[in-house]
Amino acid sequence: MEQAGKPRVGIIGAGALGGYFGIRLACSGVAVRFLLRSDYAAARTHGLELTLADGTVLRVEQPDAVQSTAEMGRVDWAIIGLKTTLNHRLAELLPPVVGPDTVLITIQNGLGNIEVLNGLFPRNPVIGALCQIGVNRTGPGRVRSFVPGDGFVQIGAGPNATAAQVEACRAVFEAAGIRTRVAAALGEAIWRKLMWNVPFNGLTVAIGGRGTDAVCADPALRAVARALMEEIRAAAAALGYAIEPEFECCGGKFFGLNRTASRISTGMYVKVDQHRRYHI
Repeated sequence: MEQAGKPRVGIIGAGALGGYFGIRLACSGVAVRFLLRSDYAAARTHGLELTLADGTVLRVEQPDAVQSTAEMGRVDWAIIGLKTTLNHRLAELLPPVVGPDTVLITIQNGLGNIEVLNGLFPRNPVIGALCQIGVNRTGPGRVRSFVPGDGFVQIGAGPNATAAQVEACRAVFEAAGIRTRVAAALGEAIWRKLMWNVPFNGLTVAIGGRGTDAVCADPALRAVARALMEEIRAAAAALGYAIEPEFECCGGKFFGLNRTASRISTGMYVKVDQHRRYHI
């Protein structure tokens, strides 16, 4: 640990989400190193910047940016923000930063990320962080949060992680302004998040890049979204995760949230619109 119990943190994949976490943590006094590729020169010259939904701007004037994990060295926490399509690179990227006590924290979307990390480092603690945060990368070293209040993060213990390590993660995130809840069951929480990701990411692209509110306002699209949610609920049930039918599939909180929210462009649509790679 650095000082006052604050960890040394490495951000592996400092795109929109990784940048959000890294900037928030750095601005709270945590020692953060950012692994950057195309944004490296801009970050060294102009710093890193996060603009919140209310217009507040958080800046890291002189970020500790590196271009390889060999430069980064070992850290207390490795926060993995790579797209899951790049998980095959973790075997190459992570060994230089992972020591025997390094905590691996995945902020990635989708299934299988925790298992990948546990397979590579079977003795290290793994924490899953499920991000209900809306952020876009607007330019080199620039991230914008478009959800009022920034949403929240739900964390839970994966293999080898103790309750004390999860609580330490929660406390550091909260001190950095990242609203954080602890999930009682991480596996179930992952499937609950998929209830939003699967229908809304795909449908907002399929209808030509309109917001989630457009899906919720159209009866036909709502029906498709509900059917997709029901498929996710059934798949979760087959694995032993009982998600109550009224959670989302019958017009629950996600439909209410997206009807009342201003236009939300999903991460998948943003990538399509910017001609960038995305994962399905």
